[in-house]
Amino acid sequence: MPATPSSALGNLFSRIFTKTTPSQRAVKGRAGIHPWLQVGEQVHADVLADGRAIARLEHTAALPGLKKHPAVTFDLPAGLQQLELRGSHVDTQGKSASFKRRWSVLDMARLSHPLYDQGKSLVDRIRAFADLSPLVELGATTLPVGTTAEAALLEAEGRLGTSLPSPLREVLSEIHIEIGNSYFLQPHDLQTAAGLLLGLGGYSSGDGGALSLDELLPPPVLARYRRSVAVFVEIGDGLGALAWDPEGVIADEPPNTTGDNGNPGARPATPNEGVWYWLHQERIAEPELLLDDDYRPQTAQAALTSVFKRFALSQAASPESEKQLLIDTAHPRNLLQLSFDEPRKPRLWMRSYDYHYSLY
Repeated sequence: MPATPSSALGNLFSRIFTKTTPSQRAVKGRAGIHPWLQVGEQVHADVLADGRAIARLEHTAALPGLKKHPAVTFDLPAGLQQLELRGSHVDTQGKSASFKRRWSVLDMARLSHPLYDQGKSLVDRIRAFADLSPLVELGATTLPVGTTAEAALLEAEGRLGTSLPSPLREVLSEIHIEIGNSYFLQPHDLQTAAGLLLGLGGYSSGDGGALSLDELLPPPVLARYRRSVAVFVEIGDGLGALAWDPEGVIADEPPNTTGDNGNPGARPATPNEGVWYWLHQERIAEPELLLDDDYRPQTAQAALTSVFKRFALSQAASPESEKQLLIDTAHPRNLLQLSFDEPRKPRLWMRSYDYHYSLY
């Protein structure tokens, strides 16, 4: 994961939780509780918002891990100050213990709301978010002398053998984006995911060595990397990238999302406009597909927006105390993970922007 300067991170927190930050209109967000329990564990609890019961959670774990679909969903009232769980936890031995836990709520929407403003173009949303986040740096697209952005994109499409998604063309032609050491590729630098790994990643091809992609990757994954377009390069604890496969998904192929055991697998979209995914050296043979709630490929806008969630908002998604709960009323789907440190000690925290999870 890319390193973040402490001064920039501190500035980010101050922008979120002080009154000097520009604020959006009051809105109701929505959240879901996603239990992560051992098989056979149960939780039965009321969900209270500022002392008022708003939902009932009834869940028995059939599989371990964090599921894409929550066990219960509910609205987040505008101006929410406290969220509380009251109920009982049953362990794998059938022993029940009651619990009551309350968290003070901090809302990240002051920072995140530009990313969700459907009334603006994607580029304008990115510009507005960058104005609030010190982690995102924008500049002009740099092109070879005598070349326009459109000409560079047409050249890249011809070289890569595919037509690029319109939202990607829009972003790359107007702005260059850096987040820490990570960055979007310039139009004339676009390349295949395999090309990125062979070049910047230092891998080899076909020679049978320890870093040979032919040896490290199953044939379907290697084929995907060879036809995919890498658009964002992650420089951190190893090399990673956001890439787009124009051929989309095969029915039932594994999404490779951490923790989502027992999922039905990917489903082709209609019409199929390709599939976006994250790759990383640590799990080089398991590209992480970006899929919607129905396990179909996410839109290009959703995938490109995920860059800012994964590399900027994730840096601010850790509360300073276990008594605090971060939420984001601008986010359409707050992922609140529930687990138990002890039978009477539930832990609840937002993972919508977690670097390791792309459920939403």
